[in-house]
Amino acid sequence: MTILVEFGISNERFALGEHIGRHAALSAELERVVPTGDNAIPYVWVTGAPETLAELVDTLESSDAVGSVSVRDQLSISDTSDEEHLFRIVWDLEELDVVRGIIESGGTILEGECVDHSWVLRLRFSAHEDVAAFYQYLTDHGITEFTIDSIYELQTRSGRGGSNDLTREQREALALAANRGYFESPREVTLEEIGADLGITQQAVSDRIRRGVRQVVHSTLNIPERPPE
Repeated sequence: MTILVEFGISNERFALGEHIGRHAALSAELERVVPTGDNAIPYVWVTGAPETLAELVDTLESSDAVGSVSVRDQLSISDTSDEEHLFRIVWDLEELDVVRGIIESGGTILEGECVDHSWVLRLRFSAHEDVAAFYQYLTDHGITEFTIDSIYELQTRSGRGGSNDLTREQREALALAANRGYFESPREVTLEEIGADLGITQQAVSDRIRRGVRQVVHSTLNIPERPPE
């Protein structure tokens, strides 16, 4: 049995969110990789102005929760001066209450995205008892600033990927883009217009659509998750 949980947590109670939240106009999303050992969130894509991304590096390097940080890849964003950097972060697990609770309960972080000053994480557990153990961990450690948006069992996949492979935000962005004609040629709607409908920036909706399409391709073609370097 595999249990998937969509879990929301405020920036202040999620170490990565706390660090990113100190810098305005940054968006972030965890890179989907096969986790190894205790480094449950080693890779994260962060988008913003180059000078703000450099400030984020300084913030991470000065944090007691971070053992090391490096930039593994960077992309220029078309039509803007922003860049997207892939960070590899080695964390001190003792400083990460929520992440430590996920690991100790037998859970795995599959995906995560920063949304409106909080994080939405997709977690995987092997049994409902593990989910209950995670909830108890949060209660025991006085962590109350969270939401559990959905809990469902992952059915055995056939040759086709299902909607469970996407986060709620990715499904919403892809559905709206398809309905508004974004995938038509020529396009009938712009990213800016889709973002306005969703109440997010053009860059944020671009990230959701791109990563959503990537996930659909990986699921449909049964492409394995990319292992960390």
